[in-house]
Amino acid sequence: MAIINVLAVLACLLLLSYVWKESLVEVIPVVLCGLVLVLYGLAILKHLSWIDGISVICIIGLGAFLGSRKREERIEFGKVCLENVKQPSFLTAIFLLLAVGICTSGKVVTWWDDVNFWATDVKSLFYLDGFAQKYGNVASEFGDYPPGAQLIKWWFLHLNPHEFKEGLAFAGYYIMNLSFMLPVFRKMKGRNVAVMFFMACALWFLPSIAEVYGYDGFCADLTMACIYGGFLFAVTQRDGKKDSVYYTRLALYLGVLVLIKSVGFIWAAFGLVFLCLYQKQQYQEQQGKTGDWKKVIPVFATPLLTGGSWMLFCLLMRRVTKTTTTAVKYMTTDEYGISGYTSDFAKAFIEAFFTSPLHKEKSLAVDLTPLGFYVCICLLVFFFYRKNLMPKKQGKLVLWYSVISGALFYGIIFIAHITIFATETQYLEAAGMISSIERYGAPFTIGTLLFLANIWMTYGERLFAGEKMPRFVKQYGTSLCLILFVALTAGYQTGYHGLVGYRAEVLDNLQERAEMVDEDALLFLEKIQVLGTTESTRVCYIQRGDEPRWVKNSYTNMEASPISVVYKSLNLDDAQTDWMVQEIRASHAEYLYVEETQADASAVFDAVTADGQFDCEMLYRIEDDGVQMRLIAVQ
Repeated sequence: MAIINVLAVLACLLLLSYVWKESLVEVIPVVLCGLVLVLYGLAILKHLSWIDGISVICIIGLGAFLGSRKREERIEFGKVCLENVKQPSFLTAIFLLLAVGICTSGKVVTWWDDVNFWATDVKSLFYLDGFAQKYGNVASEFGDYPPGAQLIKWWFLHLNPHEFKEGLAFAGYYIMNLSFMLPVFRKMKGRNVAVMFFMACALWFLPSIAEVYGYDGFCADLTMACIYGGFLFAVTQRDGKKDSVYYTRLALYLGVLVLIKSVGFIWAAFGLVFLCLYQKQQYQEQQGKTGDWKKVIPVFATPLLTGGSWMLFCLLMRRVTKTTTTAVKYMTTDEYGISGYTSDFAKAFIEAFFTSPLHKEKSLAVDLTPLGFYVCICLLVFFFYRKNLMPKKQGKLVLWYSVISGALFYGIIFIAHITIFATETQYLEAAGMISSIERYGAPFTIGTLLFLANIWMTYGERLFAGEKMPRFVKQYGTSLCLILFVALTAGYQTGYHGLVGYRAEVLDNLQERAEMVDEDALLFLEKIQVLGTTESTRVCYIQRGDEPRWVKNSYTNMEASPISVVYKSLNLDDAQTDWMVQEIRASHAEYLYVEETQADASAVFDAVTADGQFDCEMLYRIEDDGVQMRLIAVQ
């Protein structure tokens, strides 16, 4: 069915491009947003694989659409599709997406956050064909992390439904990010192979100017940045578009943005403020008309619907994140206050902001610090404004919005460090703080940079329109300037490693991961194989309390997925049966496993074991009516 799924996406692209009268690179992110929302609904229904049937329906639908048209219209449709496919923008995009998808298909999970959640969770989606049942989410401390990017990874994993291949998930992740960046190509002219190649390279390396995590891990902040930047540019592309096209695109972008990460609502709010300011400006220019603000309602409603439905689903399924719990306590109780390390955080933040490069390697010319990047953004938008690349009032709005939103967001990052991240002491040094600014600042840095790149590629050609300009410069001037900007500021080592260089380390990375799963965990993983991989269930794993193993437990979770595992590190010498029963109940587990211990486990568990004899390193099914608990050995 892999070919059917790909053909269905292509059919949707061609049809939407024809109906909307837009280039394929402009409708690719729209179709991807639609795919995310369809998969989201199927995942709630626990039938993700139904996308195969929907793909067949899409192909039949295209056939029916063409069959219902006159011969002249079918010929016109074919000509338009052929012309769209031959555009330099689409040819460059296809080359980039195929190259990235193929080159990254050998990647394996190495980043800590991926082990903790992103990879573990998408593995669960792959095997369960949807979201886990109540109390069944595999990363119990990160239960309400939104699934938007996860669903596209699943779609790519589904291209090979017989084997879970981490590389396919990486291909999906990168292609999703790039899809929202592809409109940068929309104004490309000519078919100069060298320019097309270097433009593709420029788009791949562009995020490396200010972000590194997304090149070797499933960094959701980079995905948010790509969508946010695409949204800002889409807001400014009002002329010549039907209301249905314009507002549908914006609504889909924000509807998916809030499904990428919990803080996506912040960037959705920033985007909505920009939309309102832009709308107000447009209406004022139309001889003082107030405009029909009702048309904006779907753009506000869609993220509320998608984000709100996910929060409701998490509430019903008892999925919660420790960060969410901390944030709620900050807002509703006095249990937490401002960090006692506020002055130290401030010192580290200021030092990192002013002196630490955003990427740790040397670029060809300029290694931008957060302040340097902020100044660079301000200078670029001021240059655009002075050169009238956009209508005067639009340019002024972009100028002030970019300056103020950046200042606000860096303030938000600092406040987060002295509140929600108050216990994260690795940020007390500039070396740790710059990593946090780099990662969490990506929606502003990369998002705004992508926004400006779109503006430049759309309007910059007028700067090269002079009669004395060589023909080559007239045609490719904007592309060459973008290529040069990226070339002078990008992190080449980061971009190269994420695309190709990682291959030299794959075997070592797999070996390191294997070493993180100790003998106790290996025996546990062997015992739970009897539970299979088609149903979500939770196992309470009681470990010896001799040493902390929370890091290794995350690796065990990834290997155990889609089985959900919760850990309790206990000294059974001090445990009483009634207390232990309450602890097990609190885990909401359906099975119990106790690893070998020097303590007398039978003294604790014999009374609730069905045959009266409890054995460590044995998997037990839990039967509990709320009054009495019984443990039944799983043979």
